[in-house]
Amino acid sequence: MNRNQKIFVLLLVSLLSCSVTVVAEVPGKISGKVIDKSTKEGMIAANIVVEGTSLGASTDVDGNFTIQAVPSGIYTIKASYIGYSSEAKTEIRVVSGGTTTVNFELGAASLTTEAVVITAQAQGQQQAVNKQLASDQIVNVVSSSRIQELPDANAAESVARLPGISVTRNGGEANQIVIRGMQPKYNSISIDGVRLSSTNKDDRSVDLSMISPNMLDGIEVSKTVNADQDADVLGGTVNFKMREARGEKEGLGVELLAQGGYNKLSDAVNRYNNYKYVGSVEGRFFDQKFGVFVQADLERKNLSSNEMNASYGEYQNTFTDYIVNTINLHDISRDRQRSNATVNLDYRLTDGKISLSTFVSSGTTYTVDRGQLYYVNGNSISNNSENYTLAYTKSEVNLSTNTLNYEQQLSVFHINAKVSHTFSEVTDPGDWTATFQQQSSGIGSASGIPNLTPTYVVGFANNNLSTTSFSGFSNSDSYTKERSLTGSIDIDFPLNISKEISSIVKFGGKYRYQTRYYNYDLYNDEQPFGQTSTSVMTDSIESMLGLPVGNAKSMNITNYIDPNFHYGTFLNGDYSMIAPLNESMMQRVADRIKQVYALIGPSEGYGRDNFNSATSDYSGNENLSAGYVMATIHLGDQWTIIPGVRFQDLTTQYTGTRGEETNLDWKNYNHIDTTVTVDHPYWLPDVNIRYKPFAWFDIRLSYTNTLAYPDYSSFTPRYDLAQTGTIVLNNDQLKPTRSTNYDAYCSFYENTLGLFTIGGFVKQIDDLIYYKTFNVTGQDIKQYVVWQDSTHTSLGSEYMVDTYVNDPYRINNYGLELEWQTHFWYLPHPLDGLVFNINYTHTYSEAKYPFQFNYTTGVGRNTVTHVIDTFYVDRLIQQPNNIVNLSVGYDYKGFSIRVSMLYQEDVNAGYAFWPQLRQSTASYKRWDLSVKQNLPFGLQLYADINNINGAQDISVLAMYPNAQTANQTYDMTADIGLRWQL
Repeated sequence: MNRNQKIFVLLLVSLLSCSVTVVAEVPGKISGKVIDKSTKEGMIAANIVVEGTSLGASTDVDGNFTIQAVPSGIYTIKASYIGYSSEAKTEIRVVSGGTTTVNFELGAASLTTEAVVITAQAQGQQQAVNKQLASDQIVNVVSSSRIQELPDANAAESVARLPGISVTRNGGEANQIVIRGMQPKYNSISIDGVRLSSTNKDDRSVDLSMISPNMLDGIEVSKTVNADQDADVLGGTVNFKMREARGEKEGLGVELLAQGGYNKLSDAVNRYNNYKYVGSVEGRFFDQKFGVFVQADLERKNLSSNEMNASYGEYQNTFTDYIVNTINLHDISRDRQRSNATVNLDYRLTDGKISLSTFVSSGTTYTVDRGQLYYVNGNSISNNSENYTLAYTKSEVNLSTNTLNYEQQLSVFHINAKVSHTFSEVTDPGDWTATFQQQSSGIGSASGIPNLTPTYVVGFANNNLSTTSFSGFSNSDSYTKERSLTGSIDIDFPLNISKEISSIVKFGGKYRYQTRYYNYDLYNDEQPFGQTSTSVMTDSIESMLGLPVGNAKSMNITNYIDPNFHYGTFLNGDYSMIAPLNESMMQRVADRIKQVYALIGPSEGYGRDNFNSATSDYSGNENLSAGYVMATIHLGDQWTIIPGVRFQDLTTQYTGTRGEETNLDWKNYNHIDTTVTVDHPYWLPDVNIRYKPFAWFDIRLSYTNTLAYPDYSSFTPRYDLAQTGTIVLNNDQLKPTRSTNYDAYCSFYENTLGLFTIGGFVKQIDDLIYYKTFNVTGQDIKQYVVWQDSTHTSLGSEYMVDTYVNDPYRINNYGLELEWQTHFWYLPHPLDGLVFNINYTHTYSEAKYPFQFNYTTGVGRNTVTHVIDTFYVDRLIQQPNNIVNLSVGYDYKGFSIRVSMLYQEDVNAGYAFWPQLRQSTASYKRWDLSVKQNLPFGLQLYADINNINGAQDISVLAMYPNAQTANQTYDMTADIGLRWQL
């Protein structure tokens, strides 16, 4: 047992000894239920207090509550819920060792004697508000009612409505979230408290588009952490609560949903091929003890887009001018097909519950990408050329979780034990790209001219198809797999000093074993087709297609164009694309190339690229062990203090490729596999404080320490010594990024006000990991040469090192968040149906990014290279300055409508030392509309119109807003559906 473990065991023993006195006291408890007076349904997150004491509780998903360790005596018990009138029960007697039952029926708040009807959107809002107020942490909530009432496209879209959160999109669909300016890889994503396996080959992020909102009971975003939560999170923790069987009646409940969709950007054939079908069954049996919830989701979505990407370089080492290197246009057809399923079983014990849940998601995205690539500057071989490409991709993503949870209240101790399994698998089998090249495109007229825009540069192209021939083909297979097995136990017990000072002491631990694997295989051309003496491959292709057999140069693009495909108005008419390649014909070409290679091996320069197929592969495992001690201390009814400390240790053991390039790399890359083990132990203290001086106001303060482990692409032991004088070296000794976090939140809440919050945060981030390139000479080279083959005789005198390092400078990340949620039930009809939500976030950071700047002076033998180590200052990557979310809803009887707007100011899009090359997104504003109408027999008709204003995802050079670096247009989409509930 090491020193850290001994310290933790001593803390647990001390706490357990304190509990002996508690057992001797044999206090009583108060249990009950809070229901809505009109609907008779349980109310989630209602607040229950024992007046004159520090004791209290909040209700669960069914409206039940229990207050433990209540000293014997006579009390007044009060139940409250924002939007409802409070109710107090007096003369409630609690006896030693006994259970006292107290139930409440709360009615909606009213300014008159008339009953107020809580509308559907208002109910969802109230659930979210009361859950936030019931939490001891700083959290934001999307309630079950709000998710189910007007569903978003996926879970990421639902989370994006909350303050402090922005999203990344692909084809118009949100897939990952950025919390408080921290990239997706810095956030924790879990289902029912179980962390999901990563779906990214490079880092620890998760694709949230895999999660359907229909199966969710709620979403909670924790901006701070307690000691009982995973500490490897810099931005926030997103926990998706899965639905379970509800209701007080035995028997089955059934829900069916059918939805069709429209994509304005797609061609006429595929414009209406979106669909979604959801079916669920739920019920409680055996005196409501056994619950079953089963749901299946099948959907198809067209996520086509028009895209432009441009790369730039600095002009003659100035700090103001740029040149255009490449311009790449894409017409992308994406067909995403996805299925989800969840099965939740639970059995309610006396003072406990056992539950078993399974979630499975499987998605396949078929992509056909027609491209037009212009080489302008930067590559002397390709300059002035133009490529026409067609790329086919089939990407498969599988994600699953299995969780067995046991919860039990014993005489004193409350135990929660959990065992879980998570799995992710990302496969890209048989991706391929075919390329036709025009050697002289005419675009060379723009070469070397500074500060041109991409739209101006492409105007120089002559697009001479008669000189454009088949020049290359590549295909690849990649596979990423991650699996985690986790066990945890949490134990808590009351430790009360008096009626005014009470506490819940909690301790526990977690162990997680994770395996991970990545493999990539690439087959391509060692040199362009038609430049070798043999023509076996090209003759075979043309013979198969019924074309005249000649040499490779006869494979002219005009024979492969699809006359029935039209690009239409590409990127709103800013660019034009020509010569669309025929997909079915190019698929036959791809199949024939693979077939010939399988029969005769490498032909015409085509074969397995052994260097690229081996250099980035890795496999390994991680062991995470953690233990914690914390206490929730209530001082009267105003103060809650939660101190805690967590010890978390991650040991990683990964195997990667180390090699040395030679002239034979394409055929035989000279490398070995190396395994490295690294340990990361950390003590992480925290304290959360809540002060509630008035019934309508509270202040929350938080001090926490969190961290982020390095990306897989940065620390797995990859190494490559290139002939070009470059050393590519992952850094297996990287330290985790650390963050010391300070939060302060003020909340104002009242029935007519709703909930208004204003808060700020500061994150002091140390050891941020980033990619760095620098020069080494002389004896310094040896420390970066971690492996050499015995055949290597000497090293060069100078090398460029590409690696990952910890930033030596601290980064301060500041933010301000405001939110107001209310509904206007107190206004005269028809305004009483209005529901209003708005939030605003401002984030600001100054990060110092170290950089090595090289320049030369003199000529000939007098040339001298000068190396300057410096840094530049910029925001954190993917951090927006300002975010606004606005939602206005209206309900009238069975009709609901919601108009929502998302505004996101420019976002830092990447690293760049040269000021003129720093990128940011353009401001983004998007309007959405949702409408629904209840019909007889449990039917509901709804419609969603997204991106009404046709917003585009655009990135630009920050100093030159007219110089776009990326543009993605996906236009408006619409869905209409019918839901039936029984």
